[in-house]
Amino acid sequence: MIDWLGKKKTTDNEEGESRPAAPERLLLVEDDVSFANSLRQLLAGAGYVSDLAHTGAAGLEVLADGRHGLLIVDLSLPDMSGHDLIRAVRERELDVAVIVVSGDREIDAAILALRLGALDFVRKPAEPAILLHAVARALAQRRLEREHDRFQTRIAHSERLHRFLVDRSPDIIFILNRSGRISYINERLRDLLGFDEKAVLTRHFSQLVHEHDRERARYAFSARKLTETARHNSIELRLLSQTDATGFRHFEIDLAAVGLPEEESATTSRDDYFYGVARDISARREVEELAAFQANHDAMTGLPNRNLFRDHLGLALIQARRNGERLAVLFLNLDRFKNVNDLFGHARADELLRQVGERIQRCLRGGDTLARFVGDEFLLLNTAIQSEQEVLAIVQRINRELAVPFKVTGRNVHLSVSAGIALFPEHGDDADALIRHANIALYHGRLSGSHGHTFFMPEMGATKDQRLHLQSDLQHALERDEFELYYQPQVGLADGRIKGVEALIRWNHPSRGLLPPGEFLPIAEEADLIGDLGEWVTRQACATLKRWNSLGIAPPRVAINISPQHLDEPDFVDRFIALLTEHQVSPRQIEIELTENLFIRDPNAVAQKLETLAAHGIAIAIDDFGTQYSSLSYLQRFPIHTLKIDKSFVWEIDREYRQHAIVKAIISIAHGLGLNLIAEGVETDEQLRFLANHGCDEIQGYIVSKPLPASALEAWMNGEREKRGAALA
Repeated sequence: MIDWLGKKKTTDNEEGESRPAAPERLLLVEDDVSFANSLRQLLAGAGYVSDLAHTGAAGLEVLADGRHGLLIVDLSLPDMSGHDLIRAVRERELDVAVIVVSGDREIDAAILALRLGALDFVRKPAEPAILLHAVARALAQRRLEREHDRFQTRIAHSERLHRFLVDRSPDIIFILNRSGRISYINERLRDLLGFDEKAVLTRHFSQLVHEHDRERARYAFSARKLTETARHNSIELRLLSQTDATGFRHFEIDLAAVGLPEEESATTSRDDYFYGVARDISARREVEELAAFQANHDAMTGLPNRNLFRDHLGLALIQARRNGERLAVLFLNLDRFKNVNDLFGHARADELLRQVGERIQRCLRGGDTLARFVGDEFLLLNTAIQSEQEVLAIVQRINRELAVPFKVTGRNVHLSVSAGIALFPEHGDDADALIRHANIALYHGRLSGSHGHTFFMPEMGATKDQRLHLQSDLQHALERDEFELYYQPQVGLADGRIKGVEALIRWNHPSRGLLPPGEFLPIAEEADLIGDLGEWVTRQACATLKRWNSLGIAPPRVAINISPQHLDEPDFVDRFIALLTEHQVSPRQIEIELTENLFIRDPNAVAQKLETLAAHGIAIAIDDFGTQYSSLSYLQRFPIHTLKIDKSFVWEIDREYRQHAIVKAIISIAHGLGLNLIAEGVETDEQLRFLANHGCDEIQGYIVSKPLPASALEAWMNGEREKRGAALA
């Protein structure tokens, strides 16, 4: 292009790169050959390229190819007037600017030409400077008009694209005014909730909210609350749905203050409108609720499991102590149920167990709790009992209910239960003791050949005095160096390589032999020795890891179990980091394992300590996931890196009825949050295949290796390296 000063101009290509523009071609429609040639020479001298036509028809034919940007026309032509030519150009919508160069001195002729769309009128004989100026100005105006058209096209395209993206968004996108009324909402509302978006405009957002959350929504979207949280506000609500049987769906809603330029004025602030995104989290909530239910209920019978039973019992004990009441724990076992399994098979036996649970529940009072323990064993909690006879009456009522024959494949099956009974406060003052003593009473009664019921007596099992002796021995065990660390490998399912080891404490008791942690750690917690034991484990693990580092055989990480009581110590973090520094161990080689019940103690204090540990590079793992704390919110609140599926869930994989939902739910939760996942207690090929097929990251269990002393683990690791080396050779 040529600018008004005759300089070359550039234009942008589609990629936005600047390049020289092709010169505009001009068309002269002039029947005076001498004038036409003079005019072409003048234009050529200014750098313009021009073509010549002597008639209007010839000019229209030339313009049809669309290569010309400017038409210079005389009003007097042999076949038509210049005005007719301009009309024809406009009627055919030819993209060309028009200048009239004419000897016609009538003012009306000039006015008509301009009305028809000519940009300028130059009278003959034309001054060269005036004519060139008119040409440059006409071409410049044409460029501006074309640029304007391009920009308008781009804006329209951008608006269509924006509308498409907003309406096709997987989320509901909306705008509220300061009073919480809907100013805009996208079409996704109709897809997810079944409401027409136009029908909800100007309505308060709370009218889309389910009645159970409506008051909370009115508060969250009130003018005062919106002003207080002008930058960002997030809330989870149930929104009404015309497409769901429940009548609602779960949404996570984020709000942020915005300014709308077209609405802004001297009286409008940036906080007068609020941009909102409602994200459908119904599927996630279903997974969470399923996981929470499965973690606390038996998958087959729907009854509470032993973890939920223990929680109920713990609460009942608090109330019993406060009110001076008694309660009973009953361990129930179906008599001769093995014969049912052998005769009818596991599937029908499991269905029979479900029916047994339903019948037992019909015999209970409102405050009682029935749970399935394992197999054909149940736990029963009776609260606020007055006497032993009241407990026996419940056992008799259950047996009367079970005496009505069950129908299995057309045959009558008669069942009864035996009960082991432990009373509070006579037979124990905590949940674990009462459950254990009820179990001891049940099997003591079986051994003695009696059925029906058996009350616990101290001589049946470990007495309080024996527990005190073990506690006394434990206090001296550290001084006598009676503890030992075993290590169990954790292996990746994708490549079979060792990913880490878990440090597991054992007690070489002088008279009782090698004791597993379950037999002495609860006593250590009662005796306030758990912190000392935890520090000993950390010190020993670091010393071993330092030696492995020097030998070049260290696994990627060593997992250390930390008790909630140990973590509660004010200087835990400083002492833990100091031990790593003392043994020259990188924090990135250490993972601490915590149980879920830690997160219901003091969340703020726990979060601060875990964040400090994570900031040093220490990984955080949740052990026995899904067996204790039912809320999943801590997975996002705390810096957690790994989940460990409890072995009780892994062992269920082998059962014939294949209740795998909870394992799948845990795998889905871990992958959804980007967490590493380890399955504990893997022992069979079926368990291994199931976990591998469903995307579990790592396994730990006897199918890989039992827990080993450090020296034996070193030999195991060297053997695994030799196997891989031979496979690669």
